[in-house]
Amino acid sequence: MLDRHRFPQPAHRTRALVGRRVLVVEDDPVVAIDYLFQLKDLGAAREFKSSNREALLYLARTKIDAAIVDYNLRDGNCTLLLECLSARQIPFIVVSGDTFAMRDVLIDASVLAKPVRATDLRRALLEILP
Repeated sequence: MLDRHRFPQPAHRTRALVGRRVLVVEDDPVVAIDYLFQLKDLGAAREFKSSNREALLYLARTKIDAAIVDYNLRDGNCTLLLECLSARQIPFIVVSGDTFAMRDVLIDASVLAKPVRATDLRRALLEILP
């Protein structure tokens, strides 16, 4: 049996994130892997989808605590996905390499500009999760 006192959790883990289910919706595999590793380091359970369609199908059958969504995906912008998340009262963070293109979009969400630093992702998740 492992002694928890000898093997403490990494200091960067936050209780509020440990075990929380976070969906990453990103069409760039390198960026997605980065987010997934960051979430793993924070102790979050994570899932990855690369398109709006995949994410909507996943949401139809799975409960999540939060989402990180790239605004521009290979099958279009994520407006419908964000509406679905909002309707289900699932908090989300929108990331984009072109936040200027989002200037006319009315969304009530945290928006992070790419590239996203681990500290910014952690802070944004802590702000949106109850």
